[in-house]
Amino acid sequence: MNNNEYEFDVLNESQGAATESTSVCSNGTNINNRKTLLSEGKHIFITNQTSLMNELVSFEELKTFLKDQLNENNKEKMENKIHYWVDLQSLENSEISEICDILSIHPLTKKDIIRQETREKCEFFSNHIFLVVNEIHYAPGSNVLVAGTLNMLLFPRIVFTFHQEELQSTYQVIRMMKYNQSGGLPSSGWMIYAFLDSIVDIYIDLVDKIMLETQSLDELVLVLSGIKQNELFTRIGLAGRRVTNLHSGVFGKSEIISVLLRDEKLIPTDMMRYLKNVQDHILRMLQKLTLSQRLLSNLNNIYMARVSLEVSDASNSVNRNMRKFTAISTIFIPLTLLAGIMGMNVRLPGMVGFPHGDSYYFFIGIILIMLLFSIVVGGLFKRAKWL
Repeated sequence: MNNNEYEFDVLNESQGAATESTSVCSNGTNINNRKTLLSEGKHIFITNQTSLMNELVSFEELKTFLKDQLNENNKEKMENKIHYWVDLQSLENSEISEICDILSIHPLTKKDIIRQETREKCEFFSNHIFLVVNEIHYAPGSNVLVAGTLNMLLFPRIVFTFHQEELQSTYQVIRMMKYNQSGGLPSSGWMIYAFLDSIVDIYIDLVDKIMLETQSLDELVLVLSGIKQNELFTRIGLAGRRVTNLHSGVFGKSEIISVLLRDEKLIPTDMMRYLKNVQDHILRMLQKLTLSQRLLSNLNNIYMARVSLEVSDASNSVNRNMRKFTAISTIFIPLTLLAGIMGMNVRLPGMVGFPHGDSYYFFIGIILIMLLFSIVVGGLFKRAKWL
């Protein structure tokens, strides 16, 4: 089964589970949950550790759930130690602000979550970790790469994911949960690894594609000529820009994992090995991107050198043609001058009316002089390789 078929299967499963589940609002009204984690638009889903079912809840229900989980007097909840994943997509700014207030989130962190424009980073607080990761993927139905921002808040038993649009990494996370040994959500800290691994997998595919593009350009740079060289130069430029964008995205994730590996409080010890595996993948991608940058730089230099050689050859060809024209002009200009002088409407020696003026000797002598001059000068230019 390929990835598309699998994602379709997971989507159908999630839709089936969500269609059968219902949620009760504060006014007692039953709401049929027709959305899934993979749906577009606004939604709030809660996934617990005991099952893979994603429960669609309203905003009021979420607030009640959070207050119940944060209630220190609720010993039953604390003893069960059930881990939860709360996925919040396309929430209003006021709703995000209210949730952050319930969780006692720092105002600067709340501002970062609302703006969705902060750089990739990992920050530690007394009882939670704040994580910002950017995902890059192809827009639906096109080959244009678009970026999405994922904000994560990791508490000891709950992990929150904030994003404004549907993320491709969610497909892979659901797949990992389905085939996990526990058959569900192992822990809140595990979600950090799952999303990082899923996002890194997306980058791995893009990095492999840019490596193939670089190798293809390396083979074409010495083969193409003429108008096709302009297309090659455009492809080299676009590839260089994609490599730079990928390098900046991958490097940020390397820093995030390096920071997470220093935490011993909220990240489970057994998760450290998985995070190190993700870091190995990132380091391998950085090596590939660095190699691609060097190859593209060399290709650009080779392309410019080849163009310079072609321009030089064209210039030399023009110079050779100009030398030929110069040699021919040097031969015929004196002859033209002599012919012009002899053709003037004045009396000249050898013309009719002079002694022996009706003889052809003067004419033959002039022609012989012109011919001799042409042979001598032409021979000199031929010896100098101008002709």
